[in-house]
Formats: sequence, C-alpha cells, structure tokens
Amino acid sequence: MKTRLLLAAKVAVSLALLAYLFSITDLAALQVRIRTGDIFLLVLAMALYGLIIAISIWRWKLLLHTQGYRASMGLLSSSYLVATFFNNFLPSNIGGDVIRVRDSSKLTGSTTTSVAVVVIDRILGFGALYVLAVGAYLAGGPSVRALAGALPALIALGVVFGLLAYIFFRPGTAGRGMAALGLVHIPWARSTFEVVQSAVRVYREEVGAVWTALLGSIALQALVVYYYYNIARSLRIPLPLSACFLMVPLCSLVQALPISFNGWGVRESVFIVYFAQVGLPRESAMAFSLVGAGLMVLLSLSGAVVWTSRGDAAPVVEDVPH
Repeated sequence: MKTRLLLAAKVAVSLALLAYLFSITDLAALQVRIRTGDIFLLVLAMALYGLIIAISIWRWKLLLHTQGYRASMGLLSSSYLVATFFNNFLPSNIGGDVIRVRDSSKLTGSTTTSVAVVVIDRILGFGALYVLAVGAYLAGGPSVRALAGALPALIALGVVFGLLAYIFFRPGTAGRGMAALGLVHIPWARSTFEVVQSAVRVYREEVGAVWTALLGSIALQALVVYYYYNIARSLRIPLPLSACFLMVPLCSLVQALPISFNGWGVRESVFIVYFAQVGLPRESAMAFSLVGAGLMVLLSLSGAVVWTSRGDAAPVVEDVPH
C-alpha cells in the first residue's frame, strides 16, 4: 500500500507539473520546433546514445572484474538493456537495478556483493556528473556561472561526495559509524556490512581500476551532454555548449530526487529556468527536454525485446531509500 501511494504521489507531481508547463507554453511554437527538427542530427544523437550504453556496460564489467568475476559483454549487455527498459518504464531506477543485481548475483553468488557493485557503479556515475558540472561552472564564464542555484547545488553536492570519498579512503570510518549507531549488534546488519566492506576493500586495494571506471564515467557523461547538445542543434536551438555542460549534469542530479515519475515535469521545469537565463524561450526548453528524454525512452524499448526473449519476470519494486 505504501509503495502504491508513493507511486501515485510521484505520478501526480509529474502530471501536475507537465499540465502547468504546457498551459504556459506556446504549444503552436512547440509543435513547429519539434516537427522541423533535423533528422540527421537526431540519428547522430541516437548513435551517441548507443555509445553511452556501451560504455555503461564496460564500466559494469570492469567493476565486476575487479572483484574477481568475469562476465561476457553479451551477458551484461542483455542484462543492462533490460535494466534500462525498466528504468524508463517503472516509477524509479530501482527496478532496473533489481535486474542488474539479480543477473550478476548468478555470477557472484552473493546478492549483497552484487548490490555493492551496482551502488559503486551509481556513485561513479553521479560523481562524473559532478566533475563535469564543476568544470563547466569554472570554465563557462559569467553567463554560465550566473545560472540559478548552480553554486549552492555544487557546494552541497561537493560536501556529499567529499564525505563519500573520505569514507572510501579512510578504512574503519564506516565501521565506527556502524558501532556508534549500535548496528554491529544486529546480526543481519553486521553480516551485510561485512560483505559490503569486503567489496569496498577490494576497490580500495585496486584503486587504479576505480579511477579508470571514473574516467570512463566522465567520458560517458560528456557523451550524454553531447547527446543533448545534438538534440538542441537538431531543433535549431542556439544553446551554447558551455551552458549545456552545466545544465545537463545539474538537471540529471536534480531529477534523481524521488519526487516525480522518473523526473518528468521536474526535468522540464529545470530546463525552462535555465533556458530563460540564457535568453531562450520556454517552448525551446520544453522541446529540448521532451525530445531528448523521449528519444531515450523509445530507444530503451530494445530492452523490452531482450526481456521478452529471455522470458524474465518483471522486477518487484520495493520501498528503497534513495
């Protein structure tokens, strides 16, 4: 019941935001903007999306290999495509992660280890977004640095990632936290923590692999920015690349907040605010967001084909803290 109520609330937030945004947008101009898009540049964006998926699968393979588990690109590709499909069609990314954890658990023999690998994978992805956003903020000039909320968001996220880095590079920190909270006296919590710590210890010892995965993540997120930049070019929106390198990562981080259905409504609202600050109209922001996100959703349908051919059962989405 709690899960259903949470889903209903997220859908309501997305629908309310989208309804409001459409009501204040010039729909005729929006339609013209989308219908006159450059097909060649849209195809280029699709190719970039394929490269993004390929790097994502490679990063997952590297993190598993570092733990001592070897998996073929074919097997991981199948799992990742299905996960991407569920990420787009279930109310949160947890559904996709369930697929990845379930499939990799057959390889690792441990659900907890597989969860740890997927969590590290996620953290590296968000960390790469942060690195790109900071770089764009520092190099983008006054007009880019003036984007609303950019500096406070970067400072807050810097604290979060700094804390995660401190825990990672200072052995025993997490253990002391567990002891302070009294969780070491709970058998299941202690055993789960020990498995996770074992996985983290491997990454700490093989830190070169972690840095390689992070660099791959930065390249991946840079391709995401170029994907959206090509969407803007296709729609003939004069969005500066420097602004795009700050807008897209910040928006990706904001829409990860579990307050809407997969970021719909929130993403469009953020882009409208940022586009206005660089002198671009509301319909351009709406077209940019809807086409960019919508194309990703359509491309993720390839995962449905893989899922059907595998005969998988749909993952059950539990209430998982974000």
